[in-house]
Amino acid sequence: MTEIFNALMLFGLLLLAGMAVRELVTPLQKVLLPASLIGGLIGLVLGQQVLGLIEIPAAFSEITSIGMRIIMTCIPIGMAVSAKRLYEHLDFVFTNMTMYGFQMIFGVLVGDLFCRFWPGLPEGWGLMGVAAYFGSHGNIPIVSEVIDPTGSMGALSIGMVMATLGVLFAMIPGMIMANYGVRHGWAEFTHDLSSQPKYFYRGTLPEDKRESIGHNTVYPTSVSAIALHIGVIALCYKFGELLFKLLIMVWPFAARITPMLYGVVGGLILWPIIRKLGLDRYVDRNVISQISNFTLELIILGAMATIQLSVVAEFAVPLILHAAIFCLITMAFVFTYLKKIGHPQWFEKGLMLYGMCTGANPQGFALVRAVDPNNESCIYEALAVYNAVFFWNFLVLPFAATIVLVNRVPMYLIGAGLMCTSVVGWFLFRKGKKQ
Repeated sequence: MTEIFNALMLFGLLLLAGMAVRELVTPLQKVLLPASLIGGLIGLVLGQQVLGLIEIPAAFSEITSIGMRIIMTCIPIGMAVSAKRLYEHLDFVFTNMTMYGFQMIFGVLVGDLFCRFWPGLPEGWGLMGVAAYFGSHGNIPIVSEVIDPTGSMGALSIGMVMATLGVLFAMIPGMIMANYGVRHGWAEFTHDLSSQPKYFYRGTLPEDKRESIGHNTVYPTSVSAIALHIGVIALCYKFGELLFKLLIMVWPFAARITPMLYGVVGGLILWPIIRKLGLDRYVDRNVISQISNFTLELIILGAMATIQLSVVAEFAVPLILHAAIFCLITMAFVFTYLKKIGHPQWFEKGLMLYGMCTGANPQGFALVRAVDPNNESCIYEALAVYNAVFFWNFLVLPFAATIVLVNRVPMYLIGAGLMCTSVVGWFLFRKGKKQ
């Protein structure tokens, strides 16, 4: 327990240090690097690998695997699937699905090609591209834990660098595209990108912008909200774990499936039952989200603080090339496809998608906010439809990571199927537009 306590205290100190640096250094605010990432880099510099002023505990590297099990379990709890105005936003969904499938297939192929020139790269490392560019730093352990379970090949460090490059490619070329689109009249809500509220980048939120992070669902004398919701997460995870133990008895290959899927499967089965019994009134989705977000901060900071610098230095060139290739192809496809489809607010959707497909949701929101300062666009609604239709992408990645070292054909078929949604969308939307 003392080790856990000391690790949490160091996490808190490094997180505050990262936040302080972010508040003072304007360029870090502009590219929306989170405080946890900056704090992790501070820990890396101060730790054993560089200055040796502090000791980074082993728990920092171990939290990635355990933490992702918590985050994955949180996904289905409290999820409400809605198809409201589905047709209007399927262009958004299909574009994202296409890029997901593209990066899944060609990420591995390009990764294999690079292995011929840099043979020390872990086998299947290119699959981390879809984790790095879609989910940023939080999704890296899903793949690295499978292709490099012992950590001896430095897959986690490689993935974290790829995710950081993805964030930079999301924001810098993304802001250039935002300016270009505004000048060409593609944006619907602004003709000036120079003004953004100060709190968007630094400082505290104004009083009228502050929202509750969750609610008590029972009286606190019974149990605290955090403790209750941790119990719900534990129930879903252990139920899923039990199901997989039974599955392994009849299908031994299931033993190769990452434990990160246990909680997702358990939650997908239990949550509808909980709702049917009327017990969902005990659960507040915001509290579940806050537990997930806190765990993600732990993972990012811990992973960045334990990056293996020797691995990064050895493979800097293929990592930069991989990120550049896929981010530029993503930009070209997203904006070309959506412009041809021509649905309302296609440019705003394109900015959101480009940010999501190279960095993560925060980068997408930042790019949209640049051209939609008053939140008038349909982006939140489009994202809700996307989450309702394509929430299962969280299941695809662990499965793909498991089979990438065994038989890649199923993964290629999944990727090709996802890419075909753009063809379906083309005929569906263009036909509807002609009518």
